[in-house]
Amino acid sequence: MVHTSEGCEGRPLIKFGSMDLKSLLKSRKTRRAGLMLAFYAVLALLLLSVANSYLVDSDPHLSAYDDDWDDLSAFREDLKAMDVDTTSMISSPVLLGELENPEDTVFIVTGVEQDTISLPRFTNDADVIDFAESEGYSTTEIQAIVEYVISGGTILVMDDFGYSAGLAEQFGLGYSGHQLYDEEAWARELDYNYVWMNETNPYVYDDIDTSGYHPCLADSDGDGIINRLDADPDSSINAQDTPDWEAEAGLCAHHVETDENGMTTWNFSTNYNVLMNTPSAFDKGSAEDVENERYALGGSSPDSYLDTNDDGRGDVGFEGGGVESDEQGPFTTVVKVCLITDCAEGPNGPPMGRAIFVTDGSILMNAIYDWEETNREGYGALNGQQMPMNDNRRWVLDIIAESLLMHTGDDTTNGTSGLGKQVIFDESRHQQTSAMGDTYNLIYYVLVYFTNDWMAMLFLFLALFIAFEAVIIKKTDPEPWRHVFSIIYYGFGDARRYGYYGRANKVKQVLLSRVRNLNSLTRDEFDALPARELQKMIGDPVLIKFVFEDRNYSLEQLVAVVKRVKMWGRK
Repeated sequence: MVHTSEGCEGRPLIKFGSMDLKSLLKSRKTRRAGLMLAFYAVLALLLLSVANSYLVDSDPHLSAYDDDWDDLSAFREDLKAMDVDTTSMISSPVLLGELENPEDTVFIVTGVEQDTISLPRFTNDADVIDFAESEGYSTTEIQAIVEYVISGGTILVMDDFGYSAGLAEQFGLGYSGHQLYDEEAWARELDYNYVWMNETNPYVYDDIDTSGYHPCLADSDGDGIINRLDADPDSSINAQDTPDWEAEAGLCAHHVETDENGMTTWNFSTNYNVLMNTPSAFDKGSAEDVENERYALGGSSPDSYLDTNDDGRGDVGFEGGGVESDEQGPFTTVVKVCLITDCAEGPNGPPMGRAIFVTDGSILMNAIYDWEETNREGYGALNGQQMPMNDNRRWVLDIIAESLLMHTGDDTTNGTSGLGKQVIFDESRHQQTSAMGDTYNLIYYVLVYFTNDWMAMLFLFLALFIAFEAVIIKKTDPEPWRHVFSIIYYGFGDARRYGYYGRANKVKQVLLSRVRNLNSLTRDEFDALPARELQKMIGDPVLIKFVFEDRNYSLEQLVAVVKRVKMWGRK
């Protein structure tokens, strides 16, 4: 019950029951409660700032493990049908360094929806300390991805307006961050947000055509059977011995086509008409650099433009009234970075790492990739529209086949099998369908990140050290913690800090416990001992005097007694 009264000086006092408010606020219990409240408030703010980078307000999409129209389940099912092992990475790309055979894997990034945790780190430049990480991935994660590529791995990054800029910059690329439109090459069956990209033989590097080395296209004798399925790849005489393509094609199965008469043929085309949805483009100044093995493989038409003023309208060449003009095309939308000159990776040679960047995160979504099922309304009603036929499936599966088979022997002993190959989908930057899924991913990410990044480990160590010191300094007198066999003494400097061991009665308890245990007596037997018998058991005049005299001891005297107690009973 709350009531007021006047104090001795006429000041009103607010009381809660029998205790006034002033005394309540000054009480030890109240101060402790305030400190605990402040601690948990700061902890909540810290966790909220971390979670804010992960828990974004958007619809989950572009996941290889969901089957909505804007997910990648059809692509994943094709890989599984080719005997390729598919898995997801829900924690952090730093785990790429744990792969034993990176040359047999492809790491796929689609639509980076979440930013990374930023921790300050030391740099090698004039700034000394960098207080902010790059977008999407931390510096440690980007380094792990680069090391993965150097070790022979392949990354396929598909993003438009997400957080892939930091990773792209590591390979010399820059995303424009604006939507790409095309006045001519757009899908009229849908709307202007769907833009066509043409790739005409993307295997030409610095005017050198390497399509004849592609595992799904190489046909040395021109008999229509690729070398990896040809019993005699150097002779066209055995052309009539057509293999069972559907059973043996493996990672090249997407080249098998069946006509209306049921006849199967092999598609040797290197021309791809790829449909993109709300794409972006690379900055013109950083798109291609042949000297650094960075090749532009696909792009938009000359009638395209980049909506640099983000007004949704094509106003190329018009500026006025504070309105910036849009940028005229063509623009590069696919770039391949190789670690070998001219991307010349040969069979049985050292595996070549490659990084492929695309400026559209939804280029493999089910609605486009599986266009036939889409037109059967397997992913929802089309409302009178139709998904146009496209080469997105053949385009990406050729990338997968090149990445996983190119370094293996170009003969029938290796073939086109997907056994032992792996495609890893980065799910660590995708929002999950439930809050619990996002929370699990966040916890897993923090666990992996704070055990692999040296700066994060340093922060974790400092936090644990400070917490441990706070517990030690604030610990109460450990009354029941007396050890019966030995005395722990921390020296003169710590005697005040550990006052428990500086009390004469505590030292007496330790000594008497040692006497009782050494003589194998129960507590009752020990308590019934005559004083003379106890003195005889102790046998040390100094310790006998210490036990039976009730007096104060200086620190030096107690130290001397402690040393005799530690030596007592030793032979």
